[in-house]
Amino acid sequence: MDFLGEYDKIVTYIMIGFAILYVIIEVVLNVNETKEDTSNIILLKAAQNKLFFIPFALGAIMGHLFLGTKNPDFRMSNSMYPVLILFGGALLSIGIAYALRLEKKIPIWALSILLVLGLVYGHLFWSMNYI
Repeated sequence: MDFLGEYDKIVTYIMIGFAILYVIIEVVLNVNETKEDTSNIILLKAAQNKLFFIPFALGAIMGHLFLGTKNPDFRMSNSMYPVLILFGGALLSIGIAYALRLEKKIPIWALSILLVLGLVYGHLFWSMNYI
């Protein structure tokens, strides 16, 4: 990453700072007296209600950061297309959820499928490993 110069170190320090801040917030939320207020429970409840793009987006981010193919056949382009598709899919899923006026909670198995599909999307189409 020589082309970035010092920016790669700055970004690394910012990400480490966010990770430490997140852990501190989670510890505080786990030891306070309020029940079910940690981020994972809040995200699960939101995903079960109407924001079912959350598991797909989390899967896509995991596939993007931790997996990623080197096969250039899956490469969309050098632009922001994978991110725009992810953002557009999130907007579309919110629109669908509110248009259908979903009353029942989305089951865990359906959210798990969305998580796996997001993981595949991030691994194949939003890879950081393209040469």
